[in-house]
Amino acid sequence: MSGASLSEEQVTACRERLAEFRQEFYRSLTRWSDALFELADAVLCAPGPVTSLPELSLVGVHRRGHGSTYAALADGWMDVDRLRVALAGLDLPRGSDGQLRLAVDVTPVAAPGRGMFTAAGACASAVPM
Repeated sequence: MSGASLSEEQVTACRERLAEFRQEFYRSLTRWSDALFELADAVLCAPGPVTSLPELSLVGVHRRGHGSTYAALADGWMDVDRLRVALAGLDLPRGSDGQLRLAVDVTPVAAPGRGMFTAAGACASAVPM
């Protein structure tokens, strides 16, 4: 956050919002909920780019074998409308001036079999700062 520190109340509010979103995300997973939720956590907690599903079973938060990962992806189900509502309800990060504050990683990424993207061609998703 560009050197700014948060008050204890702000930290608590952020944690509560995150916990509420995680609960709603979990509720949107209607089949194989636990396995899909752990899979999402493993992707987010992986130390770098995820290049294969079995490697996710090595991430600490993923307590299942890679077999259940494949089963969850094949047979799991998500209520996309419920997740869409949860995402639409999130506050966007804004600075004190009211402007949106997003960070974008434009680091060139190796694409298998295609070499590297150029900085001009790279496009990453925006994440809150």
